[in-house]
Amino acid sequence: MAGVSLGAASRILRGDHANFSELTTERVMAAAATLGWRRNLLVSGMQTGRTRTIGVVIPPYDSFWIGVLAGIHERLAQFDYLPITVWLGDLEHMPHFEADEEQGIRLMNRLLDRRVDGMILWPPFGLAYYHHARELQDRTVPVVMIDYQSDEEMCDAVTTDEAAVTRLVARHLTELGHRQVAYISSREVESQQWAIDRRRGLEDAFGAFGIRLRVTKLNSAGDNAREVAARLLAGGPRPSAIVTATDHEAIGVYRAAADAGFRIPEDLSVVGFADLDFAAGMAPPLTTVRQRAAEIGAQAAAIVIGRIESPEVASGCQSVQVEADLVVRGSTGPCRTP
Repeated sequence: MAGVSLGAASRILRGDHANFSELTTERVMAAAATLGWRRNLLVSGMQTGRTRTIGVVIPPYDSFWIGVLAGIHERLAQFDYLPITVWLGDLEHMPHFEADEEQGIRLMNRLLDRRVDGMILWPPFGLAYYHHARELQDRTVPVVMIDYQSDEEMCDAVTTDEAAVTRLVARHLTELGHRQVAYISSREVESQQWAIDRRRGLEDAFGAFGIRLRVTKLNSAGDNAREVAARLLAGGPRPSAIVTATDHEAIGVYRAAADAGFRIPEDLSVVGFADLDFAAGMAPPLTTVRQRAAEIGAQAAAIVIGRIESPEVASGCQSVQVEADLVVRGSTGPCRTP
């Protein structure tokens, strides 16, 4: 239909336009469109050794991780890569994935067996990768971890700049006059390096203002924020402000405050982390740290694409920290505790 040889048509359809005239290229592309031709990526993958697919082992657990997935998807689409997004089990039990690390390894191997060109991992899967790095690294597939970075350099990582944003939280509360501040941390299991960094950042930031942060951790299930907050409000000295590891725990603080007859922010200021989709709708709206989820995802995708497209350029592991923003709403106010 285009009036060219099979070889010429094949080269043009593969993107080799420099060696053909503009008119010839246009005829081939027009004929391809008329005939409904589509490139066979399976054959292309066999020829090039690439499938242009990226294994994304991240669940849509909450609006933060949905934002991360959106950033990954958008950046991969810009470079004609397709994400294969998978996770284990149901979303209700996602935070406790570390109970069965072997399943995570099997899942990552399933992606590798399908010849993905790279992988982007959720923290618990990052931990599984860390524990089985030798086995997985032998597959020579670039890996980027999100919100998890081990002390040993093993692969690239994208995290939130916890040190910078925790300083914003400490400055905000101290400027409001709060000196008795409590922090409800997560379980701080091995896969939650972000939680450890967040707690350390807050301790250092408040310490710089001469305030000793009162830290309490959740139970092994991570579901007792309301009970922890109730104990904090019942004991002495009672905190005038409570910071929580995520917005999920802030819900428990709100409920405990209501149970005890305390008003927010008149009697108690509350700060969360993540700016999840429900935070602005809480009563009062929650002051929280807005992590730039889409940017985190886009950065992870950009790193893995760079490793695939230019493996000779970068050496060593990259560690990218993404800034976050303090969003001040109605849950924080001046300290009125004597």
